[in-house]
Amino acid sequence: GFYSNRVQANARSRMNVPFFLTNEALNDSFLAEAREAGLLQLKGHKSVGGMRASIYNAMPLAGVQALVSYMQDFARRHG
Repeated sequence: GFYSNRVQANARSRMNVPFFLTNEALNDSFLAEAREAGLLQLKGHKSVGGMRASIYNAMPLAGVQALVSYMQDFARRHG
């Protein structure tokens, strides 16, 4: 419930993962803390908003795991 994905499950990409914080007032904090953690380019498209994680083939599994860990920690601290 802390994060949501507004794209229908059957239309979701495995490479571009858009998501929204339920409390959008936390967006700036999410991005600033992500930057401090070395997680960059998470701001969503300007016409859609929210966040977007691009996890193409060049993204190592460790990078995806770091993002997931950060998202879990952020939700725990701000949820």
